[in-house]
Amino acid sequence: MPESVTAALIAIFLWWLTTGVILFAVATLAHQRLTLGAGSMILLSAGLITLHQTAEDVSAAGAYLSFLAALAIWGAVEISFLGGLITGPNRKELASDLTGLQRFWSATRVVLWHEIFILLLGFLLIMAFAHGPNRIGLMTYGILWVMRLSAKLNLYLGVRNTGETLLPEHLRYMSSYFAHRPMNLLFPFSITLGTLLSAWLFHQAFAVGADAHQLVGFMLIATIASLAVIEHWFLMLPLPIEALWRWGMRDKNAPAQTATWFTDRSGPFDTRPLDALLARITAGAYGSIESLRGSIRSPEGWLSLDFVDGTMHLRRAAATEASRTGIIVTGRLLDMHGIQSEFEDYALRHGA
Repeated sequence: MPESVTAALIAIFLWWLTTGVILFAVATLAHQRLTLGAGSMILLSAGLITLHQTAEDVSAAGAYLSFLAALAIWGAVEISFLGGLITGPNRKELASDLTGLQRFWSATRVVLWHEIFILLLGFLLIMAFAHGPNRIGLMTYGILWVMRLSAKLNLYLGVRNTGETLLPEHLRYMSSYFAHRPMNLLFPFSITLGTLLSAWLFHQAFAVGADAHQLVGFMLIATIASLAVIEHWFLMLPLPIEALWRWGMRDKNAPAQTATWFTDRSGPFDTRPLDALLARITAGAYGSIESLRGSIRSPEGWLSLDFVDGTMHLRRAAATEASRTGIIVTGRLLDMHGIQSEFEDYALRHGA
């Protein structure tokens, strides 16, 4: 197998594995902050030591180790945030009367200490390792920071799929600062610049005269940058990206939740797009669904919806005076606003 393909596959696997492990660790040790803090410090120390040891190593192995060191450091950064160790001075839900600059400042204060921590850590890495010929780890850290900052800004401005089910319970208040919109003005720039950056990194990997260190190193970084672009696309696509890490999410320990949606629109509603909508929701795009029941008025009459034991059943139902189009969803780690928005959008688009 070509070295470039090997490097790309390793980057993809590590992206998937490290994300799941971090989610699992944070969910499992949510109430053991000392343990999370100790684990974060161990990862940070291991990453810094490895970067120091490989700063002068311009072999393919040096590129891999420097990349792994950056992932360890970024893992410490993520644990410090998701574990609630370093967030910001504001730990409350968004007040309903805040708009404009007041809303932005309130949202900034939610993550302020963590953003300062990332900047200071990045400055330390530049001061310590920018002089060495092996800068793969330093570049990896920079890419991860830039793309994560872009994702946070897009969540604030408004996306279709906020992925708030990935937030642990103690950080669920942050979801009140996410906006649900089909598009925002920043998103096209984020995608375009991220794609151009990824293309440039791939070009560097395959540049004429590139040695093994450059090929492997830039291939690893380019793959991570491309995955970050894909993650951005998932913000706008109602697809269950959370399903990739369901094994790392301790949703069985989360409290059961119920989301409801009913419409006063009489319909009838076109049921042809309904299968795709129900498949997205029951697959986990908005949390772990245990049951979904409801009814909808179709051109042929009333349909009852019943999702049990992992299977969706649609049956003809007799109309009653109380018949009303709507659903009741029960599950864990639910993005209730996302579920309601999906059905409201369906009703607007496909109602008579």
